[in-house]
Amino acid sequence: MKGQRWTDYLYERHPPARLHAWARELAYFRFCRAYGGHANDGDQLLAALRVETQDDLMRTLSTLGVPVTWLDPGDPRPVPGVAYTAAEFAHFPVAMPRFPGIGQPGHVELAGHRAHVWSHGDRLDISVADTLDPYSVSDAAVASAKAIEALLTPIAGQVVDPPQDDRNCVCPRYYPDLWPDRRG
Repeated sequence: MKGQRWTDYLYERHPPARLHAWARELAYFRFCRAYGGHANDGDQLLAALRVETQDDLMRTLSTLGVPVTWLDPGDPRPVPGVAYTAAEFAHFPVAMPRFPGIGQPGHVELAGHRAHVWSHGDRLDISVADTLDPYSVSDAAVASAKAIEALLTPIAGQVVDPPQDDRNCVCPRYYPDLWPDRRG
C-alpha cells in the first residue's frame, strides 16, 4: 500500500486527531496498526523491553510483577505431525526462545490491567488491546497502557523504540511530526 491508500488504512478506525492524542499521551507504548489480510492480527498498543541476559529477564519480570514459570526438560511437548485440539495444545508449555528453561508469560495482569507479555529473543513485548475485542484499541486500552507505563518508568532504559520497526507503528521514527520535540 502506498500514498493515500496507506493513509486511509492507517486512519480507517481512528481519525488522525485521536492517534495524535494517543501518541502524545503514551511514553512507551506505541499504537501499531494491524497488518491485516491473512495475518490474523489486530491493532495493538505495543511496548518492548531489551532483556539480553537471564538476569535482565528476571529483574524485568520482577519489576512488572510477572511470575516466572520454570520449565522442566521432561515437560510434555507437542509431537510434530500429531494433530491436537486447541484445548490440548494449550496445555503444552511454550518456552522462551532465548531462555528455554522459562515459560512464556502470555496473558497476564499488569498494574491491574490485562496485557500480553511475550519474549522474542533479546526483547520482551508487552501488548495491550481492548478487553472485549482483542483486535481493537480504544481509549480504555490507552488508559490501561498508561497505568502499565508506571511500571516501566524504573526500567525505561530498557525500552526499545520503536517496538515494531515499520510504518504500521505510530512512533517518532515513522511519524516525526507527532513528536516535534523528539526525533526517532
